[in-house]
Amino acid sequence: MPPTFVDYPVIAISDVHGRVEWLDKLLAKLRTRPEWPRARLVFLGDLVDRHPEVQALVSRVLELLAEKPGSTCVAGNHDFALARAAGLGGPPSASWAWRYAANYDHKPTFLSYLGRTPDFLPAGRWEQELADLKAAMPADHRAFLAELPWVAEAEGHVFLHNGLSPELDCPAAVQVECLHRKVWDRAVVNPRFGTDTDRLFNPEYPVWLGADKRLSAHPLPLPGKVQVTGHITVDAPDANAVRVRIDTSGGTREPLTACVLSGPAAAPEFVFSDR
Repeated sequence: MPPTFVDYPVIAISDVHGRVEWLDKLLAKLRTRPEWPRARLVFLGDLVDRHPEVQALVSRVLELLAEKPGSTCVAGNHDFALARAAGLGGPPSASWAWRYAANYDHKPTFLSYLGRTPDFLPAGRWEQELADLKAAMPADHRAFLAELPWVAEAEGHVFLHNGLSPELDCPAAVQVECLHRKVWDRAVVNPRFGTDTDRLFNPEYPVWLGADKRLSAHPLPLPGKVQVTGHITVDAPDANAVRVRIDTSGGTREPLTACVLSGPAAAPEFVFSDR
């Protein structure tokens, strides 16, 4: 599994969604910066879906993690959905299989690895398509996507796909520990009675990875650390004392944005793929 604690300087990049050409443009700019030789990269998830260069993108990320020891990537909801639906790290989840079919832009991922889009009929066909997709993926891609951590930390920052939740009767620091341990259990996280998280609780889909989109803009503050996240597309990087949101692309438009953090108390600097 990629590391879950990183040293500064940190360069965070989110929601690439197969856009390897945009990532390469962004990397060309980042490689000219003085931080680059010592920097650790943190990808904030959502490597897959939406564009048919997913396989090339995952390969590029693996190359970068090897080039920059101590770098990491956390799971996004798209990566999580694919891993659960196709059973990349264990038995496939029936509920995630149909959620991935209905709610995720999965066709480009099939095109990338299988060279075709999937079929859904007759009965059982979709499950076989997922099995075929898994079989077509290189072993290192399967293992990487299956084992992605849910969170990474630095001294003054925490990196996750969506955000911590104020609707859990669970302190922010405990939520981070649950993320590290990949624990999403009602008895542990204790959704506050009557909240949306309580009423809509899905034991297979942690809110921190994307189930509650509101957390991107309004996460529960984590004392002493700023949350750096993606998931929800914003017109420009959006930073305050609690969180920094950097998904300016969503895999559908440029720019792809990098957030450069030189130290635990440093103001974020932003680098864009198209300027």
